[in-house]
Amino acid sequence: MQLVRNIKAELVKLKYPPIIWLIGFVLIAVIAIVFAAHFIDVNRTAALGQNPWDKYRVAVTAIFSVFIAVPFIVLLISAGVFLDHQYAIWKFQYTVPMKRGTIFFSKLFAILTLILMTFAGLVLGVILCAYFLDLLLPELEFRYYPMVLINLLEKLGHTFVALLGIIGIQYFLSLRFKGFLVPASFGVVAFVVGLILGTINNPISAYFPYSYPTIVQNHNMFNTDQVGIVDYGFFNSIELYSILYFVFFVFLAKILEDRRQVH
Repeated sequence: MQLVRNIKAELVKLKYPPIIWLIGFVLIAVIAIVFAAHFIDVNRTAALGQNPWDKYRVAVTAIFSVFIAVPFIVLLISAGVFLDHQYAIWKFQYTVPMKRGTIFFSKLFAILTLILMTFAGLVLGVILCAYFLDLLLPELEFRYYPMVLINLLEKLGHTFVALLGIIGIQYFLSLRFKGFLVPASFGVVAFVVGLILGTINNPISAYFPYSYPTIVQNHNMFNTDQVGIVDYGFFNSIELYSILYFVFFVFLAKILEDRRQVH
């Protein structure tokens, strides 16, 4: 199938050293922060009779979702699409006998695949980190309690859905602007604004996608009772808005790409 072959080719292109370094930095940063927090203040993190994995999951998802996930997505997509602009790959691809939709969606699916692979690496890394902490600090007692992997996957799953709106916006911007600076700068500024709105319990954050990873779930760091989040069971209103933003901006980007003139 042409789409599958194109996705594989896009994944090969995304093995760009800065992107690999970015992913490595993100994984190491989250693991290092979690490790340091437990190692430095073991008396506060260890609690007798309580499953240490519960607090650990919250710490991992809070650090990643609130402080790291959005900048990572912004830089990853900006760098990934900039490669095609820099080497005029879009122009070459649009002149070959291949549907533009195949080219458009293969790049998007490759980016989503790389993000999911990063999430998988994060899961593996933080689990290994927990057992290494347990080896150094037996009082944490990770080995005596069930890890319940599905709970960690569920938390990170909510974060991924909350990021979809940002992915759609950044993909749209990266396609429309040939340089790296504009989409990356917009994303970083929007991240700062979204972080402020999300942490001060502002209702506007419910409609600002760059706040969604911060407010999509309870990180035990700040209140979101004024945001007006509606829980629908497996999903909540923030995740629904994120999906709608993603669909809208991907659809808009697809229309504009179909109309792009190749010279």
